[in-house]
Amino acid sequence: MKVVMASTEEQVEKLNELIQYVYTSIFPRFFTDQEIKEYISLEILHFPQEKENRLYTLETAFRAITSLEVIISILEGLPSSDPSHLFEKNAKILKESGLSFPFSYQSFLTRNETSDMCSQFAKPANEYLV
Repeated sequence: MKVVMASTEEQVEKLNELIQYVYTSIFPRFFTDQEIKEYISLEILHFPQEKENRLYTLETAFRAITSLEVIISILEGLPSSDPSHLFEKNAKILKESGLSFPFSYQSFLTRNETSDMCSQFAKPANEYLV
């Protein structure tokens, strides 16, 4: 018998927040809206609703959060050395955690031709209430 500690609500919220951030701030910089729609339909970085999923364990949720944060920081920053090994390591951890992330570092080497400001998935700069 193995005892497993469940993830906390805060971990689940943080994972959902990071996944939303990837879809609204990272993906529009590198992919077209059509590609992002396809990723949604393929359930890329889809957080499972079944509580039996291994992502709902304390350790796995922590590893997934950390890996997403590392990948985000690599893609947002300008690393001085080659980050591909670190990226690949964290992408592998996401896959082991149960999150679908079929990308390699090379997938993010070219930016989207259209500005991420024009993407329907990008967060608006401001909002008006009418």
